[in-house]
Amino acid sequence: MRSYYRTEDDVGVPEMFCRRDRVGHFAVDRGGLAAGAPEALFGMLVTMTMFQRRSDAQIMRVLRGIARDDAHEMIDAERLLALADGGCEHARSLDALLDRCDLGKCPDTKRGICGQRPKTACHLKRHTELLKRYGHFGKVPTSAALTLRAHDVSDLSSLRARIWEISSDPHERALALEEALSRSWRISEKIAAMYLSAVTNRDLSGELAPWADGVDTDHFVVIDSNVDLFLKAIGYEGPMTYRARRAFVQALAARVHLDELHPGVRRYNPRIVQQALYMFMSESNRRESAADCSRQAPASCRACPRALAANCTLNAGARATADAGGAH
Repeated sequence: MRSYYRTEDDVGVPEMFCRRDRVGHFAVDRGGLAAGAPEALFGMLVTMTMFQRRSDAQIMRVLRGIARDDAHEMIDAERLLALADGGCEHARSLDALLDRCDLGKCPDTKRGICGQRPKTACHLKRHTELLKRYGHFGKVPTSAALTLRAHDVSDLSSLRARIWEISSDPHERALALEEALSRSWRISEKIAAMYLSAVTNRDLSGELAPWADGVDTDHFVVIDSNVDLFLKAIGYEGPMTYRARRAFVQALAARVHLDELHPGVRRYNPRIVQQALYMFMSESNRRESAADCSRQAPASCRACPRALAANCTLNAGARATADAGGAH
């Protein structure tokens, strides 16, 4: 809470996606995001989906290297739908894109390829080359736009409004939002939780949480590889389903009184506790931060509980402190 919370090093929160120095031309308008503007909400969804299975620093370098018009095309739902409608039949509907499009990337040339229309120029092939990820990642922006069409809405704000009309129960709304977004290519429970916590959790996002009212934001907990590393380090032996790991973090968060650490924060907020687990285990993000406790090692290690020091991924000082008897 001292080193990262609401600082520029607190990666993955909405503030980051409003900054050109972080995500280049993918940055959304801060005022638009605070107001829940459809273009800002969609742009952040597409951009946030890129942040998986690679270090945040690496993804930010890729995004910053993409030209303005290319970036704006990939975060504009209307442009994406127009491209889909004017292209291959395997990209004109969400079901076709998910089930029949076999987009890939040539390992030698890094060019986008497919078996359905191998000689046809395609915006999906171009997107996969620009994003420099797995070959199928070029589907991500278009699938997000097609998901809106599949729900018969024009934008994310309309999708939320429809869900609010169907149910007044905050938890049911959370589940419905998660299910709707998870229809998109590469938007898993984890990515859905990352996005939905960003737009609903005021402790995480401040004024950049336009969907905060009327929804169970505590449902949105991001279980990623760094959180799994933490669970392994403490000897977690429960089921490895997403639901079980989320429930474990939620139960853990009930024992952490955040309001005593940072006045103004809700006492119970599992997303904030989970973010702490993520940051502690994220070697690459900690190395990028000038405020990380490792900068004062080994002195800072003496304040770290033995169990944490023993599992610190960043410096030998913490482990040596633990081996010598811990900091108690």
